[in-house]
Amino acid sequence: MLKLFCKICSTLTPSDTEIVEQMSNVATILSNILEMDVFLDCPTKKEDEAMVVFHARPEKKSLYSKNISGEIAYRINEPAVFRTFSTGLASRNYKAITQENEQVLQNILPIFNSLDEVICVIIIEYSEKQKEIFDKEYNKKAAAILMGQIDSLKDRVTEYINDAIITFNKDGYATYANKVAKILYENLGKHNIIGESFENLYFERINYNSILENPDSYKMKEINILNYSLSVQCFVSKINENIKRVTLIIKDITEEKKHAEELRLKTIFIKEIHHRVKNNLQTIASLLRLQKRRIKNEEVKKILDETINRILSIAITHEVLSTTGIDQISIKPILDILYGNYFKNNIDKTKKIEFNIYGDEFFISSDKATSVALVVNEIIQNAIDHAFIGRDKGKIEIEIIKNQESSKIRISDNGVGMDLSKNENNMGFLIVNSLIKDKLKGNIDVKSAKGIGTTIEFDFKN
Repeated sequence: MLKLFCKICSTLTPSDTEIVEQMSNVATILSNILEMDVFLDCPTKKEDEAMVVFHARPEKKSLYSKNISGEIAYRINEPAVFRTFSTGLASRNYKAITQENEQVLQNILPIFNSLDEVICVIIIEYSEKQKEIFDKEYNKKAAAILMGQIDSLKDRVTEYINDAIITFNKDGYATYANKVAKILYENLGKHNIIGESFENLYFERINYNSILENPDSYKMKEINILNYSLSVQCFVSKINENIKRVTLIIKDITEEKKHAEELRLKTIFIKEIHHRVKNNLQTIASLLRLQKRRIKNEEVKKILDETINRILSIAITHEVLSTTGIDQISIKPILDILYGNYFKNNIDKTKKIEFNIYGDEFFISSDKATSVALVVNEIIQNAIDHAFIGRDKGKIEIEIIKNQESSKIRISDNGVGMDLSKNENNMGFLIVNSLIKDKLKGNIDVKSAKGIGTTIEFDFKN
């Protein structure tokens, strides 16, 4: 029918018609990839009329109730089509009225013959709601197809595609294969594609008619053959009501699979390293505990307890990294583990101290997470040791606040308060100040009032 419609146009030579016929393959591929209606329109002898010589209509998402091949397109309804005919320029996102009187957007590409005449246009149509989808899919999948101009049959649009493309006729025999397909099959030991049956070219046992009858079952398949990993898709398109054909699109994903496997092995390796570091730190903490039991001096014991807590605070980051394998860590779980595993083991059981951790969830690097854990450890340890002297209960709150450029952590207690001047030379506060300024590049603010409690707030760059 396509040849008949081209003949009716009365503006095309036999060689022009051959180009238009070849372009029907391109229209079919575009329709399959984008799941949108794609047309070939040719000019007629009437300057305000063009003919739809081919309509590639998607199975499920067509904007049309039927195939409109053979119908007339009018300048008043589709001005961009005639703009492209006269200027030879592509048209993007132009409004149009369809043959079914619906508003659509059109993306149009001119097709030239050897005399540099526009003999045909490829039209992709989509609704306003589909515009975002078209822009995304066009840029992702179809841009390579719609590049350049066609000067001869050898310079076919499909040759610009990085995927292997083979089209089959209604009987299941290959009628076209692009260069990528020929190279791929040559590497697989198959030197002739054109004229071969689908069954001889496909990678598994499958009946051609079963694809025509049930195309959704063969949309995407991953196949490993020799040293190749291939993503294989079968698209079924209607030539007319009675004839269907299959386009086979094969993407070589060998390097992608290798890269994914390398990343997987690297992640496992990183997880194992962090797991061993965590275990080593916990072993050091255990050795210090053994040493502590042999010491009678209470002040030395306290110093060892503080050192053990600092070591375990560092171990927390490696504990999280041993399960994720990535360098970005959510801050809240770090603080939850810090309390759940370590703080509660060092709280005087005669006192009822309530902990509450709340606020924003966000990710920071493992290096920052380690510094934050150490800072919070020192502040909490100081609160446990000094904030509730003479009291049998209290509350400690940790609030996580994420801002645009920097974030902060606010730690408050309702304890007895403290004399800030006496803490300037405290080892814990020296560590806190050093970590915040040198490692986190942030600032610290301490507020305390007798009988009300203490609030310590520090920030760090995101």
